[in-house]
Amino acid sequence: MRVNTNVVAINSRAKLDRNISEVDRENRRLATGDRINKAAYDPAGLIISENMKARIRSYGQAQRNANDSVSLIQVAEGALGTIQEMAIRMKELAMQSANDTLGDEDRAYVNGEYQNMKNEIKRIVSSTKFNGRDLLDTNSGNYQFQVGIHGDGPGQQVNYDMGKVIRSADKLMARGSHITTKGSSQVSLNAVNDMLKEVSGARAFLGATQNRVQSTIQNLQISQENTAAANSRIRDTDVAQSTAQRAISTIKTNAATGFLSHANGLPDKAKLLLE
Repeated sequence: MRVNTNVVAINSRAKLDRNISEVDRENRRLATGDRINKAAYDPAGLIISENMKARIRSYGQAQRNANDSVSLIQVAEGALGTIQEMAIRMKELAMQSANDTLGDEDRAYVNGEYQNMKNEIKRIVSSTKFNGRDLLDTNSGNYQFQVGIHGDGPGQQVNYDMGKVIRSADKLMARGSHITTKGSSQVSLNAVNDMLKEVSGARAFLGATQNRVQSTIQNLQISQENTAAANSRIRDTDVAQSTAQRAISTIKTNAATGFLSHANGLPDKAKLLLE
């Protein structure tokens, strides 16, 4: 029996502190739904989980980038659709003017509408923009849509090359064509046909690019979903397990509290030996 050093009390207090710490840990897990609130709880799991969180958010941004690129493509394709409708009307006017039932004065009136169509197409080409950047100008260069999460490298970008969309601005706007005479009307028919081919080819390229980007979005969604599920298994609290562990730690805490109370009373019993 010792008075100066109560070994039983020291041991009981150490166990009590450990049990209280376990109860606090499980309470944190249940309150936050997060199994790893501190790096000390699972250092390796924390590293893996944080890397996964970064990937999940990157996948989300990649999807937003891809959706923005779809919007850009739709703006360009919509403008080309309008141009195609106007080209069809221009072909109709050229065929009308190529007929001998019209005189030169009649052709001059028809040519007025034809030239206005050409000017409007030119305006649409120069004014079709997305966030300030030209979409149908052959000098607008190459767009890169960042849809990968690993920076620069193969498969990380989808390219939108204006050189592939609009191969010839002259063909797109039928420059130099007019329908003031029968002969020029027949020549203009060829120019308008070339325009229609150019616009149709550009729309087909944009449609294929949009389909590719939409497939990329679907793949990103699947990758984000699977990564989130994997991160959940590492990071999220198992409520049933934490509840059971908290109950066990609470029982141990109560028991350790009783033992500590009993141990603190042992030195008083030494006085009985001196009386």
